[in-house]
Amino acid sequence: MEAKRASVADGRRATGRPSVRTTVIELVRELLPTPRRVRPDETLAELGLDSLAAADLAIGIEERLGVRLPDAEDLELETVRSVIEAVERGAPVRHRIDPSLGTLLPMVTAVGGPAVRAYGRLRVEGARHVPPTGAVVIASNHRSMLDIPVMVVATPRPVFFMAKRELYGDPVRDWVWRRLGGFPVRRQVADLRAIDTALSLLEGGDAVVVYPEGTRSRYGDMLPFLLGSAWLALKAGAPIVPCGVIGTGRQPGWNGRVAPWVGKHVRVRFGEPIAVERVDDARERRLRAEALTTDLAPRVTELMA
Repeated sequence: MEAKRASVADGRRATGRPSVRTTVIELVRELLPTPRRVRPDETLAELGLDSLAAADLAIGIEERLGVRLPDAEDLELETVRSVIEAVERGAPVRHRIDPSLGTLLPMVTAVGGPAVRAYGRLRVEGARHVPPTGAVVIASNHRSMLDIPVMVVATPRPVFFMAKRELYGDPVRDWVWRRLGGFPVRRQVADLRAIDTALSLLEGGDAVVVYPEGTRSRYGDMLPFLLGSAWLALKAGAPIVPCGVIGTGRQPGWNGRVAPWVGKHVRVRFGEPIAVERVDDARERRLRAEALTTDLAPRVTELMA
């Protein structure tokens, strides 16, 4: 095995291509908040790279070396040396989207849409702001699981969405959620597979719903926005449509207690799209993602008024 790796590395040098080690270290240096020497035994976290920067690193490796890193629970806790070794034994890039994703969406929308509209007394405003074709990120607040079917019905075109991994707890639920257009995401880390799926959908001209708060806000207060939705838009060069949803949260029941499924008067309001240009430089993309997120949060809040 060692001889094989040495042979591959020698072959790269002989053809003038940089070695895996050199390429990985160059990518890490490009992502550092402040450029400095990179030691192989340092973890990405020790170098100042968070989970989103780790995702940038994985995508950079794929683009420059054509290798897909294996799934990792928390890539930023890996050392630079372990990343290099993972690349050397990594698998080539394969098909990135589950072909079953969203196959039942048209039928379920047609059959279940009227029921969702009636149950939630659904009112939709600003649907004209959603581009009818092409890649788009729809960024919405998140109050309950009802948000997902409401967004599927309210959006005037088919949408795909991230859903927390815990919803995919068994083969039956996994089968259902995927065919309804959902793909799992681990919320505690930058989930490389979820990011990969979202980017693939956007590159194919699809619409992806993202909840920038990262989790449900059960009692109506807006949680701080994470950078993921802005980062996806900047990576894909896709516009962001802000969206405010009200009425899906918990309402008082007949006995005065909080009840999650009664008295719904749901309103979905889409705002004007934010034009976003593709940014290929990872460090610049991160800076713009922070600025774009700062702009996005008050837009969503205003749409909830």
